Amino acid sequence: MKCGNLKKVVQIAIVVKDIEKVLENWVKLLGTEKPSIIETEDWEKTKMMFRGMPSSGRAKLAFINMDNIVIELIEPIDGPSTWKEFLDKHGNGIHHIAFSVENADDCVKSLESVGGYKEQEGFFEEGKYVYVNAVESLGAIIELLQFFAR
Repeated sequence: MKCGNLKKVVQIAIVVKDIEKVLENWVKLLGTEKPSIIETEDWEKTKMMFRGMPSSGRAKLAFINMDNIVIELIEPIDGPSTWKEFLDKHGNGIHHIAFSVENADDCVKSLESVGGYKEQEGFFEEGKYVYVNAVESLGAIIELLQFFAR
């Protein structure tokens, strides 16, 4: 199955140990206004699943809007997650590339056909996300962002 809508990269995400410090450095470098730091919701709202199991994994997030892409900073703060696992193994670093897609489930199947596997998924106010670990086959974790119609 082919995911024809993997054409719009919308975000590069960086997992960090100290979001305040890293955000200050990005703001200083880019000369931009400092965005708010938010925390992900509890499981009752996110229904977050990590490797097929419900997880209390939460994180602090900051979104730096650029002209052509968003830089997302993620600091894991609770429970098991792909973010915490990445940080524990690699330290600060680029975690994933995010694509805006119409149908995340179809795109998961496409990524599985080239050796990826669903690692984490959940909901946020405007939609849902799915992380597909395709490090072995594509060299990256791919995030699929599906926004719900309003």
